[in-house]
Amino acid sequence: MVRAVIFDFDGVLVDSERVQFEALRQALSEHGLTLSWDDYRAVGIGLPDREAVRLALERNGICDEALVTQVLERKTALYDAWLAERVRAVDGMADIVRALAQRFALAIASGAMRHQIEAVLQREGVRDCFAAIVSHDDYEVGKPDPTPFLLALEKLNAVVHPPLRPHECVVVEDAPAGVTAARAAGMRCVAVTTYFDSEALKDADVVIAKLADLLQPSVWERLDMPPLL
Repeated sequence: MVRAVIFDFDGVLVDSERVQFEALRQALSEHGLTLSWDDYRAVGIGLPDREAVRLALERNGICDEALVTQVLERKTALYDAWLAERVRAVDGMADIVRALAQRFALAIASGAMRHQIEAVLQREGVRDCFAAIVSHDDYEVGKPDPTPFLLALEKLNAVVHPPLRPHECVVVEDAPAGVTAARAAGMRCVAVTTYFDSEALKDADVVIAKLADLLQPSVWERLDMPPLL
């Protein structure tokens, strides 16, 4: 029986990856470096911000931790400046989250910065729907390692009784690295084809086209759950 839903953030709850890409591309360009959208899909989506910057630099033939920090700080500043105007919740996000919160404990496990996650949740009026948030600030080893999801489980278990077990959690992801992490954590996974096709996400238990499909009875039937509605 599913008792908790753990969401990734970028590409799942918010349509933000193009903005994340543009911020990283501009931060790199200030050092004479380049990054294409295809390269960003390969190195940036689904990974913690620091790891994405490190891999982007490696694609430019550079291994320099000081530069990783510098580019990450600039990228974060650019993204923060664009957050209010350019980063939008996916269609129906607030209503979907509220509907799921009626039935499940909710958490977020993301490679985004905590202040960025908090800003959007507050703006959309759904911060109180989430019992736990795990962000880039909370761990060193990120997806495809299961650590972010296991940390979310640990935080949920501080407030959920009886304690949750991994197989009672469903992860909602949009990237192959996130699907791998969810499976490694012993959790079921629903993948959304925001930036990757169903073939890239085939290791998920269920693949859906958009977040709103989470409210479809067929999704929960495939997860061995009674329908939501």
